[in-house]
Amino acid sequence: MSEWASGKITSVSMAPLDHTELPNGIFHSMRVGRIGISRSMYGKATLVSGEECFGAPVIVSTNIRGHSIPELQGKEDLVNGPDISFVSDLSQGSHSTQLSANNVQMQLAIDPKLLDEVGRNWFGNIHENKAWQIKTRFGGRGTSWHDCLTYIMRLIAGTSHPLSNRNIRHIEETLCSNLLENWAAQSGINLSEENNIIVPRVIRMAEEYIIEHAADAPTLAEIAQNVDISVRNLTMNFKKFRGCTPGQFLREQRLQAVRKELLVGDQRQTVSQIAASMGYIHMGEFAKAYRKRFCERPSETLKRSIW
Repeated sequence: MSEWASGKITSVSMAPLDHTELPNGIFHSMRVGRIGISRSMYGKATLVSGEECFGAPVIVSTNIRGHSIPELQGKEDLVNGPDISFVSDLSQGSHSTQLSANNVQMQLAIDPKLLDEVGRNWFGNIHENKAWQIKTRFGGRGTSWHDCLTYIMRLIAGTSHPLSNRNIRHIEETLCSNLLENWAAQSGINLSEENNIIVPRVIRMAEEYIIEHAADAPTLAEIAQNVDISVRNLTMNFKKFRGCTPGQFLREQRLQAVRKELLVGDQRQTVSQIAASMGYIHMGEFAKAYRKRFCERPSETLKRSIW
């Protein structure tokens, strides 16, 4: 189970709270588009822990039976009963949860890029808000989130043939938009505020191109040509809707890509090899920029690699 979860999510460990015997659990999983859906039961009280990792999915756990006690750093831990959901952003911090012996739980593992995409399309420019709680509980019987989960599970269960692309997109948008609304409400954020700006599609296309080709360090002309816009308009729109230039966005994506590789890298690889694979040539300038951005040397990040 740990091997499966570590390969799909991040470094995950499971340990029975009573060490006299191992759990006798059951686990099922499936994937719908960019959302992993799983159902687990361990048969014994179990501690499940996930490590922080850049790019890790957002995990939404919902108790079907039994209870859970999620760790809330700096706050009093609360017991979550049946039908209560809990969201944790593993890209922002590690998380652990105690599960009761009779616990049956459903988990959603959602690609953060999908959440960003749905957030921009449905609510505007809200995905960089620093006020979001990285851990919070919500939902419960009779809430819109519980009704959303019930509807989606019935839709999946009632489809005898493979889901069509249209159904998959519907499921992605329904789950993500409802999650964002409930998560925002728990964080004290109003997604209906008029100052949330809908970002033009051309800027989203440029961002996707930059992220995909970050290792190639594309020029502004190449980016603009790919999305059929002038360099001047590209720069003006980035400043207006993202508060930065395309060059600044590109530098951030390249540094984030290297950091991700360092965190999951093979210890036999050197920092220089990983940086070079992402298109960096001047290692001194790279190391200086990396340390300024992440407040640690690249070698320190590599030492914390999960491998």
